[in-house]
Amino acid sequence: MESVRLLLALAAVRCWKVHHLDMKSAFLNGELAEDVYVQQPLGFVIAGEEHRVLCLRKALYGLRQAPHAWNIKLDASLASLGFTKCATEHALYTRRSKGGLVIVGVYVDDLIVTGAEQRDIDAFKEKMKSMFRMSDLGLLTYYLGIEVEQTGNAITLRQSAYARKLLERSGLGECRACQTPMEEKVKLSKDSTAPLVDATSYRSIVGALRYLMHTRPDIGFVVGYVSRFMAEPREDHLAAVKHLLRYVAGTRDYGLVYPRRSRGELELIGFSDSDMAGDVDGRRSTTGVLFFLGACPIS
Repeated sequence: MESVRLLLALAAVRCWKVHHLDMKSAFLNGELAEDVYVQQPLGFVIAGEEHRVLCLRKALYGLRQAPHAWNIKLDASLASLGFTKCATEHALYTRRSKGGLVIVGVYVDDLIVTGAEQRDIDAFKEKMKSMFRMSDLGLLTYYLGIEVEQTGNAITLRQSAYARKLLERSGLGECRACQTPMEEKVKLSKDSTAPLVDATSYRSIVGALRYLMHTRPDIGFVVGYVSRFMAEPREDHLAAVKHLLRYVAGTRDYGLVYPRRSRGELELIGFSDSDMAGDVDGRRSTTGVLFFLGACPIS
């Protein structure tokens, strides 16, 4: 997800538009490197030859090789169009030309595209449509559960719908909101004597909150804190989680705002902070970091 935020931050700083392409039946495009045999599917068994198997000509959904075969196919296709894979982030591809830079972000069968020149983006779309069955979804508005709003002033990332579903699933859809993610000076311990709570439910809620952190760095510390008690959660740990959910209820529309700026250098700025032996169990310190690309928080 950091690569997605980085791509959107770069687009905001450079005043580029971000487009969305969706691949249809992506895994069916993969080419198998080995012979794969399958049983005849129910309803299509040839009478008198029930003992025979079928040799696949291409990948199918459900094969272990299918995702890898599709990735190899897409990688080769982008390379044939002049794109270079990022050495440190294999889901990012770039192509430089006289018209400028085109960047493609890949997540399985979803492609997000941005660049300096609209004609280069349009040409890339047409090339991909000639190679695969694709849907041009236009400007990016929704990606991996993240709502993206592109205006002339900024690119905004939110997870409002996801937060609402999380609150409803947790039974706090109509709860009273809190002003802070956590009560001040609360210290939780693994050695708590409070009654145990359902560990599966606790882990499910905390895991969902971790995904909400993609656009909500303000809850990062508390989510990390309550994640320490996944093995044996107790009522005081769950109370802290519910307090955080009540804070989310009052801030569902919060998110990341990447202001558009056509001038200035791209600066990578980092901040870090740490307490001193704040963990009551192991006396370990808690450290937090935040990196900005220009005015855009990316990590």
